[in-house]
Amino acid sequence: MKLAVGLILIFMSIVHVFYGEKMQVNVLEKLGANRILIGSFRAMSLQGGLLLFGIGLLEIMVYTGLIELIGFAVYIPLILLCMNVIGVLIVAALKHRELIRATIPQFIIFSFIILLEVQSVI
Repeated sequence: MKLAVGLILIFMSIVHVFYGEKMQVNVLEKLGANRILIGSFRAMSLQGGLLLFGIGLLEIMVYTGLIELIGFAVYIPLILLCMNVIGVLIVAALKHRELIRATIPQFIIFSFIILLEVQSVI
């Protein structure tokens, strides 16, 4: 499970940074957004992608035996993933309900990843 989760997360991080940013930045530029807004979006996109990449790399390192997570530490990758998803849900629920419908495919993918993560911890 750890290897699958790690590889999926690394793939998702690449998609998040390259495809997601390109799509959104093009829209922002067409709308005439200022450079600070576009730069802020790029920074957040890269931060999210790096978070996913880091968790994926951590999971692969655990799978290969390069590191060992013991005690509470085994739950840290799962907690980080859940915090990431919960953050989007909070923003969508409180400020941008239209975002929920637009991100359904991502929530399905992350639900699958979280399920795999839960199974790998048990």
